Amino acid sequence: MNLPYKNYVGVLDSGVGGLTVLRQLVRQYPCNYVYLADGAFFPYGTKSSDQLLARLRKIISLFVNGGVSAVVVACNTASVFADTLREQFEIPIFDVVTPTCNAVAAATQTKRVALLATDATVQSNIYGTVLAQRGIDVTSFACSAFVPFVENGQVDTVECEQVVADTLRCLPQADTDTVILGCTHFPLLSKHLAKYVGNMRTVQCVTDFVPDDSIKVFGAPNTVFLTTGSDFAANRASLWYGKTRFVHIDI
Repeated sequence: MNLPYKNYVGVLDSGVGGLTVLRQLVRQYPCNYVYLADGAFFPYGTKSSDQLLARLRKIISLFVNGGVSAVVVACNTASVFADTLREQFEIPIFDVVTPTCNAVAAATQTKRVALLATDATVQSNIYGTVLAQRGIDVTSFACSAFVPFVENGQVDTVECEQVVADTLRCLPQADTDTVILGCTHFPLLSKHLAKYVGNMRTVQCVTDFVPDDSIKVFGAPNTVFLTTGSDFAANRASLWYGKTRFVHIDI
């Protein structure tokens, strides 16, 4: 299957979480985007490294064959493989970890930060490795259990509130001044997270990439929404992004 999106920027995530990144991209770089919610492979945070890397290669190959000029990996878990993917593909591939770490370094004063992320992101230690080079210590909280509540539109449930409480009960005692929302789904849980974040600074995934010729800015940008998952999951996106029409594709 080829996607006819010449000079679009491809944006990929396991589901609706990456829409928080897309919103920033559209505002900062008004160009044409094709967003893929990979619901058929959701969630990324529980997949093995081999499984996820193979899936990412398949999606990016699809984007490249369709003519995209660049790819944004709008998922922290998938961003772990950005360097490996750059070795295989010639088009620019942007990850969300690098610019987010830049923002964290600018935000923290004590150089002690907390990371809320999926189990896979925590286990990869990508944030710990990058931030350690800047003298910043990271305390991690594995929060994969948060993601399905966002994806299924169940944020306003007692069950969701309880899972957040069980996971983050110790966060206020972590002796950190900054909290990284290291999953694109987590800003959509802000009202629950606020109870434990308190007065700490919050940094969510940011998109301060260095623009180059691969990101072509247009006056009237267009965005196409694709999903490999169910119509139910795609329809849930309207809760977070307004009216969107997802086209189902099989990969």
